Amino acid sequence: MADRYFSVQFTDPSTSANFAYVGTRTTGSRAGDYLITGPGWTGIVPADMTRILAPGHAMLVIGRVFVADDADVPAAHALATQLRVTPLDGRAAG
Repeated sequence: MADRYFSVQFTDPSTSANFAYVGTRTTGSRAGDYLITGPGWTGIVPADMTRILAPGHAMLVIGRVFVADDADVPAAHALATQLRVTPLDGRAAG
């Protein structure tokens, strides 16, 4: 994301409480891999991932990427498409 502001917000839909953020203000602008787990999960967190513990088995995930003006939309969209949620067993190697 370089110097562009972005955030990914994790919210518990049953309480509307935010339980985690990933982004410029909380984790920096570099790429990262995060493992979101529900309560009671007992697996192994891969060494290259940071665990986010969800309070329940459902969540809302809201991604935002700053857009400076109309001309900036294509660049912001290209960056926003890099935000992905995938199952742990579907993670691309590399």
